Amino acid sequence: MNESRVEIRGVGLHLRRGGKGAPLLFLHGVQGLPAEVAALERLAERFEVLAPDHPGFGRSDAPDWLEDVGDLAFFYLDLLDALDLEGVHVVGASLGGWIAMEMAIRSEARIKSLTLADAAGIRVAGVPRSDMFIANPAELQKLLFAKEAAAAEWFAHWQGSPEGLATYDKNRHAAAKFTWQPRLYDPRLEKWLHRIKLPTQLVWGAEDRLIPPAHAERLAALIPGAETAMLPDCGHMAEIERPELFADTVSRFIERKRP
Repeated sequence: MNESRVEIRGVGLHLRRGGKGAPLLFLHGVQGLPAEVAALERLAERFEVLAPDHPGFGRSDAPDWLEDVGDLAFFYLDLLDALDLEGVHVVGASLGGWIAMEMAIRSEARIKSLTLADAAGIRVAGVPRSDMFIANPAELQKLLFAKEAAAAEWFAHWQGSPEGLATYDKNRHAAAKFTWQPRLYDPRLEKWLHRIKLPTQLVWGAEDRLIPPAHAERLAALIPGAETAMLPDCGHMAEIERPELFADTVSRFIERKRP
């Protein structure tokens, strides 16, 4: 993946881009995007993948005027306009899935399909959820991953250098800014999901403890025609814990929906 910096409305955005084919915009989750993501490399074998650090995360700028997830949605619609991208397959994980839904209810003009992976954005009545912001490191690992080995490797990546720790803290701060209150959802979102007319797939870790699979069931009922794919032995971060299965599940769905 080639790395570059693009400016959108005065905001410097760190962007990874690579591969050939239909454009695929990957929107990362609340933990940010590590230096290497095997799932993106695999997707780049079939698509032109664009993977930005959200404003406030990673190596992107953190402008004060982007205040909530709705602002991020408009910002990414501006990105698609600025890059003149058409027929974009938007793949959003966790927070990225929430952003993807907010984009689609505003404008589907440049979007071809949605894949929502363990997506934040809604709350299901009667389904308890844990709080990533008050969890200690050991608890957070269990919230995000099904397997201890995957969790250990993930946290070692961020804690292995001063730069990694600084980025991890920056990502946590940005995640809190956009998702703190209410935690990881917008009570207004559900009533607009009927506007999504795109082919939509819900990809969920069967052992997601942060946003349990009941949220996939609810989204499937709210988004017309949405399909669901449950990934076994997988927690909240499917793109990290089971990268090949995640990438192949995304690719197969997109290939089936092509005219």
